[in-house]
Amino acid sequence: MTYEEITNKNPLDAVKDGVFFAFNKEQFKEGLSKINATIENIVSIGAGGYLLKAEVNNFKQALKKSSKELADFLKTPENLLEALIYELNNHEYCYTGDPQDALDVLGLDFEDISPDIWFKAHNATKDEQ
Repeated sequence: MTYEEITNKNPLDAVKDGVFFAFNKEQFKEGLSKINATIENIVSIGAGGYLLKAEVNNFKQALKKSSKELADFLKTPENLLEALIYELNNHEYCYTGDPQDALDVLGLDFEDISPDIWFKAHNATKDEQ
């Protein structure tokens, strides 16, 4: 599995019939109707998302599984390099020279990455320009 495949997995897929997103009153009403819910049996998950209370544990388990898959993936140097290059490119490191956003996404600090991986990732993003 590639880094991109891991990050494209959506924990909300585990609860897709019990979640909706709404950004105005009309969408909120439609969402409640879609999942056959009332305001009393939903919770906000932020960013305009709402989840059936009955699905909270399923969602938490899916999030834990997703986090563990990523952590396990990043344990090998080859996978860490792949993920780092992907995120450095995604956060325009070649223009900014600042790796912090990429590191934040990966849940890592600069000190967590060996110098040889940094060297390879830096050169790979430089080559992408």
